[in-house]
Amino acid sequence: MTDTVKVDVRRTGRKFEAMAVLDLAADAQTVWETITDYRAMPRFMPGIRACRVIERKATAGEVEHLVVEQQGEFRFLLFAQAMTVLLNVEHQRLRIAEAKAVRFELGMFKRRAIDVFEGRYELTPMTGRRGPPRVQLRYTAQIGLRLPPPPSIGSMAVRQNLAAQLEAVAEEIARRVARPQPKSPGR
Repeated sequence: MTDTVKVDVRRTGRKFEAMAVLDLAADAQTVWETITDYRAMPRFMPGIRACRVIERKATAGEVEHLVVEQQGEFRFLLFAQAMTVLLNVEHQRLRIAEAKAVRFELGMFKRRAIDVFEGRYELTPMTGRRGPPRVQLRYTAQIGLRLPPPPSIGSMAVRQNLAAQLEAVAEEIARRVARPQPKSPGR
């Protein structure tokens, strides 16, 4: 189990900006493989029922562009709405994974609910420390709504959903770190 993830959410009108920082006992490769494992996300990420990479293109350097579709639901208290999101994703290997929604359908609101969704993971290996490797994982998001939510409910809903998802990411990373590594021949 991980410590509770703290998500800071700031609201300006219909726009929410969220940020969380996780200190993870893992190497950068394990963290990277977890946050970019789209096929496995439905298994460990709350609110995601299906996730598939529709398109993948590598460009010069270590940048990769993807189109990813996610299906699931957005939950808050007793409220749940089905959602389908089409994302343009850019990977800068072992450093940044950034997603921007090009289509966001939320329940009965379809395409009228959200104007903007952008999420970004940044990995920073914590060097110069003794002991097992550690990585700081920073997550930031911008969410712009077309319809104004009730005053305090919008921030609580964003905070609750992001915290649950980031806790799931941290738990999956811990699970992968604890997984026994295959022994090489001759050992």
